[in-house]
Amino acid sequence: MKKFVLSLLVIGTLGLLAQPVWADKDLDAIVKAFSQKASVIAAMKAFSDAFGKVRAENGLESVDDLKKDVFSYYDGDFAKEYKSTVGKDSDLTAAKSVDNDAVALQYYYISHSSEKTGKKQNLVAAQDKSNWTKLHAKHHEMFKSFAEDKENGFYDVFLIDLSGRIVYSVFKEIDFATRLDGGPYASSGLGTMFKDLKDAKSDEVKTGKNAPYFPSYEDNAQFVGTSIYEGDKKIGILVIQLPSW
Repeated sequence: MKKFVLSLLVIGTLGLLAQPVWADKDLDAIVKAFSQKASVIAAMKAFSDAFGKVRAENGLESVDDLKKDVFSYYDGDFAKEYKSTVGKDSDLTAAKSVDNDAVALQYYYISHSSEKTGKKQNLVAAQDKSNWTKLHAKHHEMFKSFAEDKENGFYDVFLIDLSGRIVYSVFKEIDFATRLDGGPYASSGLGTMFKDLKDAKSDEVKTGKNAPYFPSYEDNAQFVGTSIYEGDKKIGILVIQLPSW
């Protein structure tokens, strides 16, 4: 009997130890408070305004060469990591339906980045001429620190404009810069979160279901998000991705 009780205590202790750092925290309060910070509101406005100008500011009349590089990354580094993690080949058909604006930023911050897969978040500023990159150099550390804070332990942080465009993310997986209103991940947990929040009230924080997420190599992902307001005007959406556990 003593051994049985001891076993239960050990199992219970291990269960507590296995819980993520945010398991006993008020995620709604954390996300809402962060969304209301003046610096987050400013970043949301600035990234939204700068996103669509990246190609023009870099003199890109065509992204054909950039697309070859991006898709080479998909077929190479991403596919290799996917197979290693999931145990099967990845179907990249939907992923390759990204539009030209997404291709440009994925080139600068993913496929052409000097950082390795899984470390793309360490790039502060790409070698391009866009105002978006200047903004990234200014704001990235704030969002990265928020995600990586040992009191939070989040996987990723997204800023999404009201059209459904991911105008910023910390981790820079292949969902970065894509659209959630018809792009490759519109039907994913992140896409569902955008749809749920698009018409949500200002004080609502929503939590999605825990489900496999293709850009994260099918790891179970759960999304928690809220709207970003400037005064009474909704200007965007903040979403955090919780890590698999």
